Amino acid sequence: MTSAADKATYAEGETFTITVTVKNKSSVDAKRVHYTGGDSEGVADVVYGELRTGFDLAAGATKTVELTGKTDHAAWRYGRGFVAFQLAADNGEANDADNITSVRLLVPGAFNDLSGYVFEGKSSGAEWTPQTPGVPGFKVVATSTDGETKYAEATTDDKGLFRLSHLPAGDVLLTFTGPAGWKILTSDSSAGNHTTAQVSADDSDEPRVFVPAKKVTESSPSASPSASPSPSVSSSAGPGLPATGDNSADPGLPVTGADTMLLVGAAAVAVAVGVGLVLVARRRRVRLQV
Repeated sequence: MTSAADKATYAEGETFTITVTVKNKSSVDAKRVHYTGGDSEGVADVVYGELRTGFDLAAGATKTVELTGKTDHAAWRYGRGFVAFQLAADNGEANDADNITSVRLLVPGAFNDLSGYVFEGKSSGAEWTPQTPGVPGFKVVATSTDGETKYAEATTDDKGLFRLSHLPAGDVLLTFTGPAGWKILTSDSSAGNHTTAQVSADDSDEPRVFVPAKKVTESSPSASPSASPSPSVSSSAGPGLPATGDNSADPGLPVTGADTMLLVGAAAVAVAVGVGLVLVARRRRVRLQV
């Protein structure tokens, strides 16, 4: 199943259309292919049409159907909404992991600040408290998730606090550059000095990103060179939508606050597309690609 929205971006309250293409790749006709459940966020008045009532699909055949809905205020607050769903057929069973699709709907327009702390920690799992020493002098740059558009930059103060102003709602990429002798820590060595964070147009002014950093002992000129571990970052982002996919399907909104820690990996926007639906008939195998 492949699914695609009719526009790249939407305004709050705007109608969207998602085109869904379903293909039966088996030699057995599929009986009443239909919507069996799903999830959504930031949308309203979703109409599944034929996906709700169901349709037969001959062996090897392909069918295109549509669903419609409207974006709502939550999509504007978080910069995006999503629709995720799964299909099944009356004459077979499907692997739940292979019959789900999700579409992300971008709704730009909201802005807010984002703040956090870079603090001293011995591991990527270190937790920040108000008594934890901060690390001053870290440069923090916020960009789009592809790194191509720069939004803002800041430097941590004596308490390790930074604040980035007027960021667009949605996912942003944060890049940390520390003073000499310091590196940031994450559980994912491939993440380097990056992490993603969610910006939302809420009323909270509390810091939502918490990044542990460690002092690195510099080798003396006579010491034998050795490979150093890749720097890493952990953060606790503010509220956000699941990804669609991402959605994943995009999950519910994360809880924010000073005591919240969220380990994250490399920056990327996870958009799930192109998943398969496998249906097993009573006597013969029905295989749908949706």
